[in-house]
Amino acid sequence: MTSFNLDEFVGKLTDASRSANPAQQVRKLMDAAFADPQAIKSGTPDFEEDDVILFEDEKISIWHCRFQPDLHVPPHDHQTPAIIGLYEGTERNSFYEVESDQLVLKGSKDSKPGDVLTIGPEGIHSVEAVGDVPCVGIHVYLSSLTTIERSLFDWSSGAALPFTDENYDKMKKVDSIQ
Repeated sequence: MTSFNLDEFVGKLTDASRSANPAQQVRKLMDAAFADPQAIKSGTPDFEEDDVILFEDEKISIWHCRFQPDLHVPPHDHQTPAIIGLYEGTERNSFYEVESDQLVLKGSKDSKPGDVLTIGPEGIHSVEAVGDVPCVGIHVYLSSLTTIERSLFDWSSGAALPFTDENYDKMKKVDSIQ
């Protein structure tokens, strides 16, 4: 097992975001780091919050994300490339397109520890943990995610709504764990 230092990794990602080809350079760093998901798990603190911004400026947002098994995040977009690496659990990303004002499921991908997924700026997806344990990873966005005007998409109608905390809370699906 190699060692992993989260602060150093965030610095490398930040440097990559300033390169001539940031998406390619960030993906290369993510692929190399997530080749050893156990090292990432060992070198990453146990954050109390599910979503933690590790770094953000106008070029890049780096988040530590944990999705609980009872939560299904509503369909949404990022309006910027996203590179997602998973180091614990299984994360299902379901991909959608809006066709004739309807939200149409186009497919899904389950990511396991060590997998890295790239989603283009136009991508619409929902997220859920598969199984009974959270999925945990590092999500990198090639812009300032907190300042982008993004959309959530109604599960039934496909109508786009502004991505706000209020809309998110109304649209997320939470299963009761018995």
